[in-house]
Amino acid sequence: MKGSPLLRALVLAGVMLALAWPLHMLTRRGTETVELAGNRPPEAAATSEVPVELTFSRAAQKAELRHLGKVVWSKDQPALSERAELKVPFPPEGLELGVSVVWGEGAASALRIRLTAPDGGELDRTVWGTASVESIVPFP
Repeated sequence: MKGSPLLRALVLAGVMLALAWPLHMLTRRGTETVELAGNRPPEAAATSEVPVELTFSRAAQKAELRHLGKVVWSKDQPALSERAELKVPFPPEGLELGVSVVWGEGAASALRIRLTAPDGGELDRTVWGTASVESIVPFP
């Protein structure tokens, strides 16, 4: 056996003390906060009136559009073709609308949603269902 256990314990304690300061500096929580790009809340886009045209393949009993959980358009017994102006923010990365349609019993049915973006481009999406449909529809 080489060296004494007491000497080894003192060397180990010295190494641990030497590493304590750098480890403390690396792992401490500072009073200043570092803002990471992924943790930033999205910039609030200005609310604008977004024209939307809804076309149903057959008569629906109820239709509803939601944005961020809030109902932005709803109608009982909508016509086969409806137009509306949605007051929602339209950020550069796009918009998601929650769609809920009740047709009642019958064959497969469809809802076509044509939305005009603030830059003038038209976006077209279709949702299919039988008796009813609940869906999130992205408009990138």
